[in-house]
Amino acid sequence: MKQLRSIQALRAIAALAVMCAHLHGIEARHSGESPLLSAAWIAGVSGVDLFFVISGFVMVWVAGDTTPGWRQSASFLFARATRIYPLWWLFALAMAGYFILSYGVPWDAEKLAPVNVSGIEHLWKSFLLVPHAAFPILPLGWTLMHEMYFYLAFALVLLLPQRFRLPACVIWGLVIVASLSTGMTGFYADSIVSLLLFPMTLEFLMGAGVAWLIKSGETRFAWIALPSSLFGLVWAYLTVNFLDTAALLPTLRTFTYGPAFAFLLYALVSLELSGKLDRLIPQALVHIGDWSYSLYLCHILVISAFARVFFPAFSAAGFVDNAAFLILSSGAALAVSWVSYTWFERPILGATRRVRRSWSANSPPTPIKHA
Repeated sequence: MKQLRSIQALRAIAALAVMCAHLHGIEARHSGESPLLSAAWIAGVSGVDLFFVISGFVMVWVAGDTTPGWRQSASFLFARATRIYPLWWLFALAMAGYFILSYGVPWDAEKLAPVNVSGIEHLWKSFLLVPHAAFPILPLGWTLMHEMYFYLAFALVLLLPQRFRLPACVIWGLVIVASLSTGMTGFYADSIVSLLLFPMTLEFLMGAGVAWLIKSGETRFAWIALPSSLFGLVWAYLTVNFLDTAALLPTLRTFTYGPAFAFLLYALVSLELSGKLDRLIPQALVHIGDWSYSLYLCHILVISAFARVFFPAFSAAGFVDNAAFLILSSGAALAVSWVSYTWFERPILGATRRVRRSWSANSPPTPIKHA
């Protein structure tokens, strides 16, 4: 299936937004002076919400019409697991290596003690992306727990005849909405139950709904959806920034940023399919979109390491040293993400695709069942 340039550009924007949010925090922590990036840049964490909406869209776009069957679902799940885990293991190991150098053990015991989680338990649950009371060894991994849960649940949806898949996702979403009043999820999914009922899963389902809508041929409302999404993003920013209760943050993000990004996704993909967008999408964003998963996982490690070396040497330069730090550290993160994608992520993806093709070639044909 042809790659959608709009999707790759949105992936790039999501990864860059998250990086800018963390750039603000790292600059403020290490510079010893007023950061150039204001606190408003913290809103860049909404790039996670955009990633979730994109993931739901892509799953339906590439697999929503597959023939029902255990083999097809297993192939889908294998593709997603091999997309997520190898690169996660690479950067989680890098984080563990940092902890060994800093503390002599591959975990941060100071953060584990208050939640009563042992180092060994923390390690294996982090590497397998199993929810537990502590954030994963590389904290960004909390989002990957949700990704893997969605992929597993969607693999089960793919077992259904095609006509039942959309209704099943609607029921799935209604169960999550109904569970919000129970208060079982809170700020972070620290158990299987809270993961199953976490409100941000609705963002995956919003993206899935957009894909089904566009696949049905309904693309007429792109020019209405585009300004609606921009208005929605402004509303989401103002709403989330006035929130005082952290436990409500995932729900608020879901019902503000989620719809805004779903409208944006619908608008841009619809315009691209109609041929009205191709020339307007910068090729640089498409390339960064290819590297976006690597950039998402590596940027905190790279920028933090850069700050520890840079600011002790240049802390007296004032405005100039902060500006240089922002430019050089973000450039370093982009360079590492390109290297990671080119020499690690892409070769693994190519190898796993060959495994799947071999599996398909050696499997008996699946009888076609009418949806």
